[in-house]
Amino acid sequence: MFIAKIKFSAKNTLIGNKLAKYNLNMFGFPLSFYYEKDWIIVHITGTLIGNEKNKKKLLKEFKKERRVINFELNGDFFVGTIKEPLFTKIIYNKNIIHVTPAYLSEKGEEFITIGCFKREPLMKVFRSLKKFKNGELLSINEKKIKSISIIKVHPDLTEKQKKAFNLAIKNGYYSVPRKTSVKKLAKISNLCFSTFQVHLRKAEEKLIPYFFE
Repeated sequence: MFIAKIKFSAKNTLIGNKLAKYNLNMFGFPLSFYYEKDWIIVHITGTLIGNEKNKKKLLKEFKKERRVINFELNGDFFVGTIKEPLFTKIIYNKNIIHVTPAYLSEKGEEFITIGCFKREPLMKVFRSLKKFKNGELLSINEKKIKSISIIKVHPDLTEKQKKAFNLAIKNGYYSVPRKTSVKKLAKISNLCFSTFQVHLRKAEEKLIPYFFE
């Protein structure tokens, strides 16, 4: 199977705009989809990471959005049904397999990892995203995958682990190159280095197999 990792702008999209507005990050996975007149109806699930008050504001705004059919939030976990425009058929079609949850950042960026048994459909996705969303092809390789993270997209984290992981994301710890260190993050969190490091490492142990393989 060919696997492609693509980064593109999530600005001016249904979810991307709101995540940037409320400083939230999201891991999302499409469970299923179908075509209906001028829309693609997509059932989604995943995890919201960020301030609890901002999550409530996002939920309130979603309920007013005409493209959101349903959306439920329980802690960090969400499940919903949204309408996507027809041009997204390039991603939501029988040839494309979503290998891991997409990552949408508070900076208005989205990262997807998709697979196909042929290379060209993946390149068509990239060319479309490059044209309309400033897409960048991070990698495309032919390899045998070990798993697809759909059984459980929401590993249980403690509140301290959530805060540590969220702080790391917000401060660019997972950027390339890294913009901060665990020592600096510990100082921001007002925790000693060893305590913060334990919280972050335990969060990573739970999350990395699902999102960053």
